[in-house]
Amino acid sequence: MKYKLLKLLLSGSLLLTLGGCSLFRFSVDTGNPPLSTEEVNVRTMTRGFYYDLSDEITRTADSIVSTAPDISVRIRAIRWKMQSTRAAVAAAMQSTPDVALLDTWLLCVRMDSAFCRLPDSLLFREQTPLARTVAARLSKKAGRLAANLLPEEKYRLMERFVAEYMTANPVTASQFTPVNTTLPWIEFLRANGVEPQYNVGSVSDVIADLGDRFGGQSAQTVNSITWSKDIFELQMEQDSVRSRLMAQLDSLEQNFDRLVLVAEHMPQIADYIGASLNEEFSALIHTLNGAVDNAFADIDRQRMELQAYVSAEREAMILQAREAVDEAVQRAMDRIPALVSKLLVWIVLFAVIVLGVPFGIGFWAGRLREKAKARRDGSGR
Repeated sequence: MKYKLLKLLLSGSLLLTLGGCSLFRFSVDTGNPPLSTEEVNVRTMTRGFYYDLSDEITRTADSIVSTAPDISVRIRAIRWKMQSTRAAVAAAMQSTPDVALLDTWLLCVRMDSAFCRLPDSLLFREQTPLARTVAARLSKKAGRLAANLLPEEKYRLMERFVAEYMTANPVTASQFTPVNTTLPWIEFLRANGVEPQYNVGSVSDVIADLGDRFGGQSAQTVNSITWSKDIFELQMEQDSVRSRLMAQLDSLEQNFDRLVLVAEHMPQIADYIGASLNEEFSALIHTLNGAVDNAFADIDRQRMELQAYVSAEREAMILQAREAVDEAVQRAMDRIPALVSKLLVWIVLFAVIVLGVPFGIGFWAGRLREKAKARRDGSGR
Protein backbone atom coordinates (compact mmCIF):
# COMPACT_ATOMS: atom_id res chain seq x y z
CA MET A 1 0.00 0.00 0.00
CA LYS A 2 2.81 2.39 0.85
CA TYR A 3 4.56 1.63 -2.43
CA LYS A 4 1.40 2.32 -4.44
CA LEU A 5 0.87 5.63 -2.61
CA LEU A 6 4.49 6.55 -3.25
CA LYS A 7 4.14 5.74 -6.97
CA LEU A 8 1.03 7.92 -7.21
CA LEU A 9 2.78 10.82 -5.52
CA LEU A 10 5.79 10.49 -7.83
CA SER A 11 3.58 10.34 -10.94
CA GLY A 12 1.64 13.42 -9.86
CA SER A 13 4.83 15.33 -9.14
CA LEU A 14 6.23 14.39 -12.54
CA LEU A 15 3.07 15.54 -14.34
CA LEU A 16 3.05 18.83 -12.43
CA THR A 17 6.71 19.36 -13.31
CA LEU A 18 6.17 18.64 -17.00
CA GLY A 19 3.04 20.80 -17.07
CA GLY A 20 4.86 23.72 -15.53
CA CYS A 21 7.89 23.40 -17.79
CA SER A 22 7.77 25.81 -20.72
CA LEU A 23 9.57 23.37 -23.05
CA PHE A 24 6.63 20.95 -23.20
CA ARG A 25 3.55 21.93 -25.21
CA PHE A 26 0.84 19.59 -26.45
CA SER A 27 -1.18 20.53 -29.54
CA VAL A 28 -3.06 18.92 -32.42
CA ASP A 29 -1.88 19.75 -35.92
CA THR A 30 -4.85 20.66 -38.13
CA GLY A 31 -2.88 20.73 -41.39
CA ASN A 32 -2.50 23.61 -43.82
CA PRO A 33 -4.59 26.78 -43.69
CA PRO A 34 -8.07 26.44 -45.19
CA LEU A 35 -8.65 27.20 -48.85
CA SER A 36 -9.41 30.77 -49.80
CA THR A 37 -12.86 31.81 -50.94
CA GLU A 38 -11.67 32.00 -54.54
CA GLU A 39 -10.22 28.48 -54.46
CA VAL A 40 -13.37 27.06 -52.84
CA ASN A 41 -15.53 28.74 -55.51
CA VAL A 42 -13.30 27.39 -58.31
CA ARG A 43 -13.41 23.86 -56.92
CA THR A 44 -17.17 23.89 -56.27
CA MET A 45 -18.16 25.43 -59.60
CA THR A 46 -15.78 23.18 -61.57
CA ARG A 47 -17.24 20.05 -60.05
CA GLY A 48 -20.75 21.38 -60.56
CA PHE A 49 -19.89 22.01 -64.21
CA TYR A 50 -18.64 18.42 -64.45
CA TYR A 51 -22.04 17.09 -63.42
CA ASP A 52 -23.77 19.33 -65.98
CA LEU A 53 -21.29 18.23 -68.65
CA SER A 54 -21.82 14.58 -67.84
CA ASP A 55 -25.60 14.94 -67.95
CA GLU A 56 -25.59 16.76 -71.30
CA ILE A 57 -23.22 14.30 -72.94
CA THR A 58 -25.16 11.33 -71.56
CA ARG A 59 -28.51 12.67 -72.77
CA THR A 60 -27.13 13.47 -76.22
CA ALA A 61 -25.47 10.06 -76.54
CA ASP A 62 -28.65 8.29 -75.42
CA SER A 63 -30.61 10.28 -78.00
CA ILE A 64 -28.20 9.20 -80.72
CA VAL A 65 -28.41 5.56 -79.56
CA SER A 66 -32.20 5.63 -79.61
CA THR A 67 -32.48 7.19 -83.09
CA ALA A 68 -29.47 5.84 -85.02
CA PRO A 69 -30.35 2.86 -87.23
CA ASP A 70 -26.74 1.71 -87.55
CA ILE A 71 -25.37 -0.35 -84.67
CA SER A 72 -21.82 0.96 -85.19
CA VAL A 73 -23.07 4.52 -84.67
CA ARG A 74 -24.76 3.47 -81.43
CA ILE A 75 -21.54 1.89 -80.22
CA ARG A 76 -19.60 5.09 -81.02
CA ALA A 77 -22.14 7.16 -79.10
CA ILE A 78 -21.84 4.95 -76.02
CA ARG A 79 -18.04 5.02 -76.22
CA TRP A 80 -18.17 8.81 -76.57
CA LYS A 81 -20.15 9.32 -73.38
CA MET A 82 -18.09 6.72 -71.51
CA GLN A 83 -14.69 8.13 -72.51
CA SER A 84 -15.63 11.80 -72.23
CA THR A 85 -17.27 11.49 -68.81
CA ARG A 86 -14.35 9.40 -67.56
CA ALA A 87 -11.91 12.07 -68.71
CA ALA A 88 -14.14 14.78 -67.22
CA VAL A 89 -14.29 13.19 -63.77
CA ALA A 90 -10.51 12.71 -63.79
CA ALA A 91 -10.06 16.39 -64.69
CA ALA A 92 -12.66 18.00 -62.45
CA MET A 93 -11.96 15.96 -59.30
CA GLN A 94 -8.32 16.98 -58.98
CA SER A 95 -7.13 18.44 -55.68
CA THR A 96 -5.77 21.66 -57.19
CA PRO A 97 -8.74 23.89 -58.14
CA ASP A 98 -6.93 25.83 -60.88
CA VAL A 99 -5.61 22.70 -62.59
CA ALA A 100 -9.05 21.02 -62.33
CA LEU A 101 -10.70 24.01 -64.03
CA LEU A 102 -7.96 24.15 -66.68
CA ASP A 103 -8.14 20.44 -67.54
CA THR A 104 -11.96 20.52 -67.69
CA TRP A 105 -11.90 23.54 -69.98
CA LEU A 106 -9.23 21.93 -72.14
CA LEU A 107 -11.28 18.73 -72.40
CA CYS A 108 -14.28 20.69 -73.73
CA VAL A 109 -12.12 22.59 -76.22
CA ARG A 110 -10.52 19.36 -77.44
CA MET A 111 -13.93 17.75 -77.86
CA ASP A 112 -15.24 20.72 -79.84
CA SER A 113 -12.12 20.77 -82.01
CA ALA A 114 -12.34 17.03 -82.73
CA PHE A 115 -16.02 17.18 -83.70
CA CYS A 116 -15.38 20.16 -85.98
CA ARG A 117 -12.48 18.48 -87.79
CA LEU A 118 -13.71 14.91 -88.17
CA PRO A 119 -16.25 14.06 -90.88
CA ASP A 120 -19.70 12.70 -90.12
CA SER A 121 -18.74 9.23 -91.33
CA LEU A 122 -16.20 8.90 -88.51
CA LEU A 123 -18.56 10.27 -85.87
CA PHE A 124 -22.31 9.66 -85.71
CA ARG A 125 -23.35 10.19 -89.35
CA GLU A 126 -26.80 11.83 -89.50
CA GLN A 127 -26.82 12.45 -85.72
CA THR A 128 -23.40 14.18 -85.70
CA PRO A 129 -24.87 17.74 -85.54
CA LEU A 130 -26.33 16.90 -82.13
CA ALA A 131 -22.91 16.05 -80.74
CA ARG A 132 -21.29 19.06 -82.40
CA THR A 133 -23.86 21.40 -80.88
CA VAL A 134 -23.33 19.98 -77.40
CA ALA A 135 -19.53 20.10 -77.72
CA ALA A 136 -19.57 23.74 -78.88
CA ARG A 137 -21.97 24.71 -76.07
CA LEU A 138 -19.84 22.99 -73.42
CA SER A 139 -16.66 24.64 -74.72
CA LYS A 140 -18.25 28.09 -74.47
CA LYS A 141 -19.69 27.36 -71.03
CA ALA A 142 -16.28 26.23 -69.77
CA GLY A 143 -14.69 29.44 -71.06
CA ARG A 144 -17.38 31.58 -69.42
CA LEU A 145 -16.98 29.66 -66.18
CA ALA A 146 -13.24 30.34 -66.12
CA ALA A 147 -13.85 34.02 -66.91
CA ASN A 148 -16.34 34.34 -64.04
CA LEU A 149 -14.26 32.48 -61.46
CA LEU A 150 -10.72 33.70 -62.10
CA PRO A 151 -9.22 37.19 -61.82
CA GLU A 152 -8.75 38.98 -65.12
CA GLU A 153 -5.00 38.49 -65.33
CA LYS A 154 -5.13 34.79 -64.42
CA TYR A 155 -7.98 34.18 -66.84
CA ARG A 156 -6.01 35.75 -69.69
CA LEU A 157 -3.03 33.51 -68.86
CA MET A 158 -5.22 30.38 -68.76
CA GLU A 159 -6.93 31.34 -72.03
CA ARG A 160 -3.55 31.80 -73.72
CA PHE A 161 -2.31 28.49 -72.28
CA VAL A 162 -5.35 26.64 -73.68
CA ALA A 163 -4.79 28.15 -77.13
CA GLU A 164 -1.07 27.32 -77.14
CA TYR A 165 -1.69 23.81 -75.86
CA MET A 166 -4.24 23.12 -78.59
CA THR A 167 -1.79 24.41 -81.20
CA ALA A 168 1.01 22.20 -79.88
CA ASN A 169 -1.24 19.16 -79.36
CA PRO A 170 -3.93 19.03 -82.07
CA VAL A 171 -6.72 16.49 -81.75
CA THR A 172 -6.58 13.72 -84.35
CA ALA A 173 -9.24 11.31 -83.06
CA SER A 174 -12.59 11.28 -81.31
CA GLN A 175 -11.29 9.41 -78.24
CA PHE A 176 -10.86 11.58 -75.19
CA THR A 177 -8.33 10.35 -72.68
CA PRO A 178 -7.65 12.24 -69.42
CA VAL A 179 -5.11 15.05 -69.86
CA ASN A 180 -3.16 16.29 -66.83
CA THR A 181 -1.56 19.70 -67.38
CA THR A 182 -0.22 20.33 -63.88
CA LEU A 183 3.45 20.47 -64.85
CA PRO A 184 2.95 22.42 -68.15
CA TRP A 185 0.67 24.91 -66.36
CA ILE A 186 3.23 25.49 -63.57
CA GLU A 187 6.01 25.97 -66.12
CA PHE A 188 3.79 28.35 -68.12
CA LEU A 189 3.03 30.44 -65.02
CA ARG A 190 6.71 30.64 -64.06
CA ALA A 191 7.63 31.61 -67.60
CA ASN A 192 5.18 34.51 -67.30
CA GLY A 193 6.55 35.67 -63.95
CA VAL A 194 3.92 34.05 -61.72
CA GLU A 195 5.06 31.72 -58.96
CA PRO A 196 2.27 29.19 -58.26
CA GLN A 197 1.41 28.48 -54.64
CA TYR A 198 -0.94 25.59 -54.14
CA ASN A 199 -2.60 24.76 -50.86
CA VAL A 200 -4.49 21.54 -50.24
CA GLY A 201 -6.50 23.19 -47.49
CA SER A 202 -7.28 22.24 -43.93
CA VAL A 203 -8.17 18.77 -42.72
CA SER A 204 -11.87 19.41 -43.31
CA ASP A 205 -11.13 20.62 -46.85
CA VAL A 206 -9.09 17.49 -47.59
CA ILE A 207 -11.80 15.20 -46.19
CA ALA A 208 -14.49 16.95 -48.23
CA ASP A 209 -12.29 16.75 -51.33
CA LEU A 210 -11.74 13.02 -50.83
CA GLY A 211 -15.47 12.48 -50.36
CA ASP A 212 -16.31 14.32 -53.60
CA ARG A 213 -13.63 12.49 -55.55
CA PHE A 214 -14.68 9.10 -54.20
CA GLY A 215 -18.32 9.77 -54.99
CA GLY A 216 -17.58 10.99 -58.51
CA GLN A 217 -15.25 8.09 -59.32
CA SER A 218 -17.70 5.55 -57.88
CA ALA A 219 -20.58 6.87 -59.95
CA GLN A 220 -18.39 6.96 -63.05
CA THR A 221 -17.28 3.36 -62.45
CA VAL A 222 -20.87 2.16 -62.17
CA ASN A 223 -21.83 4.03 -65.35
CA SER A 224 -18.81 2.65 -67.22
CA ILE A 225 -19.76 -0.91 -66.28
CA THR A 226 -23.36 -0.37 -67.42
CA TRP A 227 -22.30 1.25 -70.68
CA SER A 228 -19.74 -1.47 -71.35
CA LYS A 229 -22.57 -3.99 -71.04
CA ASP A 230 -24.60 -1.99 -73.56
CA ILE A 231 -21.66 -1.98 -75.98
CA PHE A 232 -21.27 -5.73 -75.59
CA GLU A 233 -24.96 -6.30 -76.32
CA LEU A 234 -24.78 -4.10 -79.42
CA GLN A 235 -21.67 -5.91 -80.61
CA MET A 236 -23.48 -9.20 -80.21
CA GLU A 237 -26.27 -7.87 -82.37
CA GLN A 238 -23.85 -6.42 -84.89
CA ASP A 239 -21.57 -9.42 -85.09
CA SER A 240 -22.51 -12.06 -87.62
CA VAL A 241 -21.40 -14.90 -85.36
CA ARG A 242 -24.97 -15.69 -84.40
CA SER A 243 -26.18 -15.76 -87.99
CA ARG A 244 -23.22 -17.85 -89.09
CA LEU A 245 -23.77 -20.23 -86.22
CA MET A 246 -27.44 -20.62 -87.08
CA ALA A 247 -26.54 -21.20 -90.72
CA GLN A 248 -24.05 -23.88 -89.72
CA LEU A 249 -26.61 -25.53 -87.47
CA ASP A 250 -29.16 -25.51 -90.28
CA SER A 251 -26.60 -26.99 -92.64
CA LEU A 252 -25.71 -29.68 -90.12
CA GLU A 253 -29.37 -30.47 -89.61
CA GLN A 254 -29.89 -30.84 -93.35
CA ASN A 255 -26.83 -33.04 -93.68
CA PHE A 256 -28.00 -35.13 -90.75
CA ASP A 257 -31.41 -35.56 -92.33
CA ARG A 258 -29.75 -36.66 -95.53
CA LEU A 259 -27.63 -39.17 -93.65
CA VAL A 260 -30.67 -40.53 -91.88
CA LEU A 261 -32.49 -40.85 -95.18
CA VAL A 262 -29.56 -42.61 -96.79
CA ALA A 263 -29.14 -44.86 -93.77
CA GLU A 264 -32.76 -45.86 -93.86
CA HIS A 265 -32.62 -46.85 -97.49
CA MET A 266 -29.03 -48.11 -97.74
CA PRO A 267 -27.78 -49.87 -94.60
CA GLN A 268 -24.58 -50.91 -96.36
CA ILE A 269 -23.67 -47.31 -97.07
CA ALA A 270 -24.34 -46.44 -93.43
CA ASP A 271 -22.07 -49.25 -92.30
CA TYR A 272 -19.40 -48.14 -94.75
CA ILE A 273 -19.67 -44.55 -93.55
CA GLY A 274 -19.46 -45.69 -89.91
CA ALA A 275 -16.38 -47.80 -90.64
CA SER A 276 -14.77 -44.92 -92.56
CA LEU A 277 -15.49 -42.55 -89.71
CA ASN A 278 -14.00 -45.00 -87.24
CA GLU A 279 -10.88 -45.32 -89.36
CA GLU A 280 -10.57 -41.58 -89.72
CA PHE A 281 -11.03 -41.04 -86.01
CA SER A 282 -8.54 -43.79 -85.21
CA ALA A 283 -5.99 -42.28 -87.57
CA LEU A 284 -6.61 -38.87 -86.08
CA ILE A 285 -6.19 -40.22 -82.55
CA HIS A 286 -2.96 -41.99 -83.51
CA THR A 287 -1.67 -38.82 -85.12
CA LEU A 288 -2.52 -36.81 -82.03
CA ASN A 289 -0.84 -39.39 -79.79
CA GLY A 290 2.25 -39.34 -81.96
CA ALA A 291 2.35 -35.56 -81.93
CA VAL A 292 1.95 -35.47 -78.15
CA ASP A 293 4.65 -38.12 -77.69
CA ASN A 294 7.00 -36.24 -79.98
CA ALA A 295 6.31 -33.01 -78.14
CA PHE A 296 7.01 -34.60 -74.75
CA ALA A 297 10.11 -36.32 -76.11
CA ASP A 298 11.34 -33.02 -77.49
CA ILE A 299 10.66 -31.34 -74.15
CA ASP A 300 12.50 -34.13 -72.32
CA ARG A 301 15.44 -33.88 -74.73
CA GLN A 302 15.62 -30.14 -74.28
CA ARG A 303 15.43 -30.59 -70.51
CA MET A 304 18.30 -33.06 -70.59
CA GLU A 305 20.37 -30.76 -72.81
CA LEU A 306 19.65 -27.86 -70.50
CA GLN A 307 20.56 -29.95 -67.47
CA ALA A 308 23.80 -31.08 -69.14
CA TYR A 309 24.62 -27.49 -70.05
CA VAL A 310 23.92 -26.34 -66.49
CA SER A 311 26.03 -29.18 -65.07
CA ALA A 312 28.90 -28.36 -67.40
CA GLU A 313 28.73 -24.70 -66.53
CA ARG A 314 28.61 -25.53 -62.84
CA GLU A 315 31.64 -27.84 -63.12
CA ALA A 316 33.49 -25.16 -65.08
CA MET A 317 32.68 -22.58 -62.43
CA ILE A 318 33.79 -24.97 -59.65
CA LEU A 319 37.01 -25.67 -61.55
CA GLN A 320 37.65 -21.98 -62.04
CA ALA A 321 36.97 -21.35 -58.37
CA ARG A 322 39.38 -24.11 -57.38
CA GLU A 323 42.04 -22.77 -59.70
CA ALA A 324 41.55 -19.29 -58.32
CA VAL A 325 41.83 -20.58 -54.73
CA ASP A 326 44.91 -22.66 -55.57
CA GLU A 327 46.50 -19.70 -57.29
CA ALA A 328 45.75 -17.46 -54.33
CA VAL A 329 47.17 -20.03 -51.90
CA GLN A 330 50.26 -20.50 -54.09
CA ARG A 331 50.82 -16.76 -54.23
CA ALA A 332 50.48 -16.58 -50.47
CA MET A 333 52.96 -19.43 -50.01
CA ASP A 334 55.38 -17.79 -52.45
CA ARG A 335 55.28 -14.59 -50.45
CA ILE A 336 55.82 -16.30 -47.08
CA PRO A 337 59.66 -16.70 -47.42
CA ALA A 338 60.09 -13.06 -48.29
CA LEU A 339 57.84 -12.09 -45.42
CA VAL A 340 59.74 -14.38 -43.02
CA SER A 341 63.09 -12.99 -44.18
CA LYS A 342 61.89 -9.45 -43.67
CA LEU A 343 60.55 -10.40 -40.26
CA LEU A 344 63.93 -11.97 -39.28
CA VAL A 345 65.76 -8.89 -40.46
CA TRP A 346 63.54 -6.70 -38.35
CA ILE A 347 63.93 -9.04 -35.37
CA VAL A 348 67.75 -8.98 -35.70
CA LEU A 349 67.69 -5.23 -36.13
CA PHE A 350 65.46 -4.91 -33.10
CA ALA A 351 67.77 -7.18 -31.07
CA VAL A 352 70.79 -5.16 -32.17
CA ILE A 353 69.06 -1.95 -31.21
CA VAL A 354 67.71 -3.27 -27.93
CA LEU A 355 70.84 -5.18 -26.84
CA GLY A 356 73.74 -3.66 -28.76
CA VAL A 357 72.99 0.02 -28.24
CA PRO A 358 72.81 -0.22 -24.41
CA PHE A 359 75.94 -2.38 -24.41
CA GLY A 360 77.79 0.09 -26.61
CA ILE A 361 76.67 3.00 -24.49
CA GLY A 362 77.72 1.16 -21.33
CA PHE A 363 81.07 0.25 -22.83
CA TRP A 364 81.68 3.80 -23.97
CA ALA A 365 80.63 5.13 -20.54
CA GLY A 366 82.99 2.65 -18.82
CA ARG A 367 85.90 3.78 -20.98
CA LEU A 368 85.15 7.37 -20.19
CA ARG A 369 85.01 6.51 -16.48
CA GLU A 370 88.32 4.67 -16.60
CA LYS A 371 89.95 7.58 -18.40
CA ALA A 372 88.55 10.00 -15.88
CA LYS A 373 89.78 7.79 -13.00
CA ALA A 374 93.19 7.47 -14.54
CA ARG A 375 93.31 11.24 -14.97
CA ARG A 376 92.43 11.78 -11.29
CA ASP A 377 95.02 9.27 -10.15
CA GLY A 378 97.72 11.01 -12.21
CA SER A 379 96.88 14.44 -10.85
CA GLY A 380 96.81 13.09 -7.24
CA ARG A 381 100.33 11.87 -7.45
